[in-house]
Amino acid sequence: MAVNTLDADGGGAAGSWILACDYCNWTTLDINVEFDKPTNVFAQVAKLKQDRIGRTMSKRSTEIEEPLDALPTVDPAAKFEALKAFYKSQLSSTTTINPLMSPSGEFNYNSPSSLTRIMNLYTGTGSYGKKTPSKPSNMRESADSSEGLSLVDPEVDQAAIRKMQSRGWQGTASTAQQTEQVYPVRFLDDLWPVPTLLRTKKAKRCRSCRHILVKPETKIQSTRYKLKLTANSYVPNLTLKPLQGPSVAPVNLESLPASKPTQFLLVVKNPLFVPIKVTLATPAQTPGRFPSHVTMLCPQFEIGANLDVWDDALGAEVGKRSSKLLKVKPANGQSEGRIAEAGKVWDVGGNWTTVVVEVVCARIQTQEGGLEEDEDVLEIPVFVRTEFEAEVTETGSKGDSAKEKRELAYWCVLGIGRIETTQG
Repeated sequence: MAVNTLDADGGGAAGSWILACDYCNWTTLDINVEFDKPTNVFAQVAKLKQDRIGRTMSKRSTEIEEPLDALPTVDPAAKFEALKAFYKSQLSSTTTINPLMSPSGEFNYNSPSSLTRIMNLYTGTGSYGKKTPSKPSNMRESADSSEGLSLVDPEVDQAAIRKMQSRGWQGTASTAQQTEQVYPVRFLDDLWPVPTLLRTKKAKRCRSCRHILVKPETKIQSTRYKLKLTANSYVPNLTLKPLQGPSVAPVNLESLPASKPTQFLLVVKNPLFVPIKVTLATPAQTPGRFPSHVTMLCPQFEIGANLDVWDDALGAEVGKRSSKLLKVKPANGQSEGRIAEAGKVWDVGGNWTTVVVEVVCARIQTQEGGLEEDEDVLEIPVFVRTEFEAEVTETGSKGDSAKEKRELAYWCVLGIGRIETTQG
């Protein structure tokens, strides 16, 4: 909820303020609550709530006929504090001195003096072992409201029934609203704004390199987190698309031809700002009941470092420049009469490289039982291994940094399409 002013000019340094919800359009004016200032709202809510309960109790003491809106209520927090103070005074006056009791009224078993007193109790030495047992005095219960006594008043239930009859179901608090309140309530006008619970903010580090992965903001009012070193910033991006050209028949990904070699272009993009060396590995046959043959024509290659934003915007020109330097003709997915060769990349860009993957799909014949769900989907498991050099600040050095080789390896699955089926 947001704090808004009731003044027309919007300045309102000395005006009235309210809490408003932009989602359900509820405001504190619905419960006749206004604030003097936009800060320290929690303390103002507690004070207004206490004053309202005090006025209700004074009406009840003078026996003035109350309307349906005013029910005889008692602040649960004040009743609990009174009851706690009463029992604490009774325990201190009726309980005999315990050798294990600390001056603050709590048990202490860790101090050496407490251990000595325990030994004296069992050995019979010391002043505590010679005490004669005395009959403890009876502890009385609370006698009035100042000591936390709460009597059952039939008028409270009768007033609640009358109020429920007049307001109906719309004026009754729902289960979700009742659970959010600190103390139980029945009606909508008994609801009070609940402060946001404090939560522990923790920063997380990587176990291997000790870099900060997630770090919360230091402001108490803020709940945002700063994400650093996410996986997307380190893992290369793999994209697979069919090889197209004048001499290549178009490929329908919904019905891949069986028992025929089909070539695809695998684009590997480097997200790091340093060059990397990539090694790709695939099984000779895909797992499943209908294995397809997979061949990676160029399993090892290098990719340049990631470029800045301006170079990414001029990606086409950069791709042409880098391809020219490496003597590779950019194809952009078009074969233009080229033939894929083993051990050679297909295309190279600033921070990306394209290689050719050849797939021979298995022949699938449907029987009487049919196929299981997505059994005709062609998925290729690929093991990706990257090597790169990262700067590491040496311990004890004055800002000097050294380079060390790092390795990142992971498995992924590339989904291509569905294999055509024939009737068996």
